[in-house]
Amino acid sequence: MNSGRKKIQNLIIALVLLAIVIIIIIPVLYAIVTSFKLEKDIIGPDPSFFPHQISLDNYKYIFEHSELYLKYYLNSTIITIFGVLITIILSTMAGYAFARLPFKGRDTILGFILFIVTFPLALLLVPIYIMEYEMGLLNTNLGLILPNVTTVLPFSIFIMRGVFRSIPHELEEASEIDGAGVFTTWWKVMLPIASNGVSVVMIFSFYNIWGEYILAKTLATQASAMPLTIGLTLLRGEGWSYGILGGVIFLALIPPVVIFMIYQRQLVEGITKGALKG
Repeated sequence: MNSGRKKIQNLIIALVLLAIVIIIIIPVLYAIVTSFKLEKDIIGPDPSFFPHQISLDNYKYIFEHSELYLKYYLNSTIITIFGVLITIILSTMAGYAFARLPFKGRDTILGFILFIVTFPLALLLVPIYIMEYEMGLLNTNLGLILPNVTTVLPFSIFIMRGVFRSIPHELEEASEIDGAGVFTTWWKVMLPIASNGVSVVMIFSFYNIWGEYILAKTLATQASAMPLTIGLTLLRGEGWSYGILGGVIFLALIPPVVIFMIYQRQLVEGITKGALKG
C-alpha cells in the first residue's frame, strides 16, 4: 500500500515538474521558432506555430544592421564578465573568512548579509541612483557592474561559506604546519578544492547579471550605455518585426546556455557536495 502511494506521489511530482518545464520552455521555443519564420507566417492571414518555410532573412537583417545590436551585446558582455569576476573574488575570500577565521562580530556581520539577501531591490533604486549621480557613474559600465555585484554577492558568500565549511580541517592544519599564511592557504589549498562551489557562484552570478533589468533600466538612460535587456525593448520600438526580435532573443540566449553546458557537471557536483549548505 505504501509502495503504491509513493508511486502515485512520485507521478504527481513528475507531472507538476513537467508542467513547469513546459510553461518555461514554450515562450523560449516560440521565440526561436519565430526567428526562422517569414513575416507572413507570423502576422499573415494564416499564422502558424512552426514556419511553413525556414528562412534566415531575420538573421541576415540582424547582421547587416549589427550596429543596432552589437553595442547592447557588448555592454552586457563587459558588465557580466567583470561582474562575475569581482563576485567570485569577493565571495571566495569572504566565504573563507566566515567559514574558517574567527573574528569579532562575525555572526553579526553574517546576519546583516542575510538581511541584505531578503531586502527588496526596489527600495534601493533611488539611493543607488543618487549615489551614482554624485559619483558620475550613471550611463557607464562601471555604474552597472558595481550594483549588480552587490545584488549577487550576499548569496554567493553563503554558497562559498558552505563549501569551505565542508572541507576537512586537516588540510588547513597541514598547510599551517608547512608555514603557509592565511592568504596562501586560501589560494593554494582551499580554493582549488572549492572549485565546484566557484562554478556554482559563477553560473548563479552570470545568469543574474546577464539577465538583469531593473538596475539597468534605472541607471542606464542613454542608448550607448544600455545592456541587452534594455536594448531589446528599444529594438522592438523601432519597428522591428517579430521574426527579427525572435532572432535577437535567440542570440541573447546563447551565452547563458553555453555557460551552463560547459559547467553543468561542476554545478551538479557543487550542489550535491554541499555548495548550498551553510
